[in-house]
Amino acid sequence: MKLRYMVEYALRGRIREPRYEPVGVWVQGPGPGLDLVIEFLPGNTEARKEAEWIVNRLVENDVRTFPDDFLAYHQASLSPYRSMRGPVFEADEYPSAARPAPAPSSIVSR
Repeated sequence: MKLRYMVEYALRGRIREPRYEPVGVWVQGPGPGLDLVIEFLPGNTEARKEAEWIVNRLVENDVRTFPDDFLAYHQASLSPYRSMRGPVFEADEYPSAARPAPAPSSIVSR
């Protein structure tokens, strides 16, 4: 099964030593429907709420499937002064988007 995924990063240490740290992963499956899993490491409530808002907006607008560029669109939607989303990768080593192996935390650490 071919999955697309991207890692989300948060800007930390903005004043003295700015750096991006991985905080979560977005995984888009081949479908059907809204085949998407978004997971965050503990302590990243703001990023999690923003992702939940995106998913809720899709459901409210009765979106049934994702376009192929869904992750790329959301990659470009963040301000680099707050956070960023890394490049979109494709992988076929995971059994499904709902249960990627390894765990999202190990994908984030790549």
